[in-house]
Amino acid sequence: MDTVFLQGLELRSVIGVHAWERAFAQRLKLDLRLAVDTGAAAASDDLADAVDYAALAEQLTQTAAAADCQLIEALADRLAATVLSHAAIQSVDLTLHKPGALPAATDVGVAITRSQQEAP
Repeated sequence: MDTVFLQGLELRSVIGVHAWERAFAQRLKLDLRLAVDTGAAAASDDLADAVDYAALAEQLTQTAAAADCQLIEALADRLAATVLSHAAIQSVDLTLHKPGALPAATDVGVAITRSQQEAP
């Protein structure tokens, strides 16, 4: 299995448990590692045989913008489900960062792994 990755995708979403957090869409960062068989794309050199990461990034941006989660874990799970809606992606390692969540920390977030076997 091969890996396609996307790192540092900026998202905006209403997220948090406190009223002040929910007053505006917060800036988040997303890192993905996708388990994919890239053999067909390598042989054909055709985007139709590859994971279109630009289209996936747009889909994830829309999913985050439409979400209204309290917990970063819930949003991460929704984003993973969006990734796995693409049958060619066997699994995803997803890290969702919430910069500025704790003033004394440089970063806060959650890392999850999901696979097609777990998808509904």
